[in-house]
Amino acid sequence: MAFHVIRNLARIGRGAVQMRWSQLGFGRTSATTTGQSTPRNLMGFKDGTRNVRGDKIAQMNDHIWVGGAADQAWMTGGTYLVLRRIRMHIEGWDRDVLSDQQEIFGRTKHEGAPLTGSKELDVPDYAAKKPDGTPVVAADSHIRLVSPENNDGRSILRRGYSYTDGIDPASGEFDAGLFFIAFMRDPQVFIDLQNKLGSQDALNEYIKHVASGLFACPGGVEKVGDHWGSALFA
Repeated sequence: MAFHVIRNLARIGRGAVQMRWSQLGFGRTSATTTGQSTPRNLMGFKDGTRNVRGDKIAQMNDHIWVGGAADQAWMTGGTYLVLRRIRMHIEGWDRDVLSDQQEIFGRTKHEGAPLTGSKELDVPDYAAKKPDGTPVVAADSHIRLVSPENNDGRSILRRGYSYTDGIDPASGEFDAGLFFIAFMRDPQVFIDLQNKLGSQDALNEYIKHVASGLFACPGGVEKVGDHWGSALFA
């Protein structure tokens, strides 16, 4: 469906715009509504369990839609889109033991539950300790670093895809991973999260960010005769 949408946009814009780049993806790598089950990424883990859901109006208003106090009035009612192409070193990951994989994510692989719980949607207990006094959910685990509790309550809406582009001729390994797409009301939310992940996340041993983009998405059309982006181009 998405591919046919792009074809129609290319047809309508012929002579005025030209497509410069595209990325083929497949499946979903996060649930975007409460009725969806959480899919798995190429590392085999459920992804984006505690992110914003698109059918939660209060969450969308608090974390995704740009409010009336925006410094750019034309962005009121819109959102910002961050995308990243994240290559996964799948071969090395697949050789790692299950216990280490779970420690890195902070979740169980089968159920997707936090290491302090038994069900996927259980709220992680970041204060829980092992007998030796170290945290059950490690300080450099992925879920601890991105959790709302550890980021002033800030959240994003995930809408990513897996991708594979065959074999990297230089290494003979798969060129595959996550095409990360996220929406938020302020790009600084992602910047802060990524700075933390880039310096602390144990997952960095198995991933590499190879492309990145930031887009401003104006609010939708509200009345007949209006057009998308009219507040910007008026």
